[in-house]
Amino acid sequence: MDIGKSFTFVFEDDAWITKILIAAAILFLGVFFSWLLLIPLILAVALLNGYMVEIIRRVVGGEVDALPEWDNWGDLISEGLKVLIIQIVYALPIIILTGCLIIPIVATAENAEGLSVFLGVVLSCFTVLWAIAATIVLPAATAIFAATGELAAAFRFGEVFALVRDNLSTYLITLVMSWVASFLGGLGGVVCGLGSFLTAPYGTMVTGHLYAQAYVASTAPPAQAAVEEEVE
Repeated sequence: MDIGKSFTFVFEDDAWITKILIAAAILFLGVFFSWLLLIPLILAVALLNGYMVEIIRRVVGGEVDALPEWDNWGDLISEGLKVLIIQIVYALPIIILTGCLIIPIVATAENAEGLSVFLGVVLSCFTVLWAIAATIVLPAATAIFAATGELAAAFRFGEVFALVRDNLSTYLITLVMSWVASFLGGLGGVVCGLGSFLTAPYGTMVTGHLYAQAYVASTAPPAQAAVEEEVE
């Protein structure tokens, strides 16, 4: 994997400023109008996710010279909503366990404080462990969906887990670099207030490139993968 490429490819597009500004405007409007039943925010996130899917497809297909255009918004929303579905499905164990334990935790808070604390610790530990596991697996599931165009492919759990298991080092690197991209995405809000509306889309673009590189490295024939490593 060429990690540096994932963080710099955005700036190789002649119109990168315009494309990031469009993404920033989408995110800003989504947040600004989020009081409308969260629908604008969901649509904004879907658009950004859809754009990420398009980046994954381009990188998997060998087209890495330019960012996608902001067109076919209907397709971007549709693809982005599918990514949200993938993320929700892989988070279901946490959602289900939280729903099962939250009532016992609240019910035993006064009369059985020790049990309440124990259940809370169990829930917290499981949440952290599953969140890490999901963060490792989601790049593979998302890239498989993007590459095949089939939502169901992301839920062939045996294939997804096998891909990650057989290329664990690749996906651990992707996990760490995705965290770095997320950190950079939120850094704008800390450094310059509203700057996160610019840096968050950049983080999403970097993440898409990382996901695609991990998928290509994981699915390339051994001989081809060896050649690519020598070139890098």
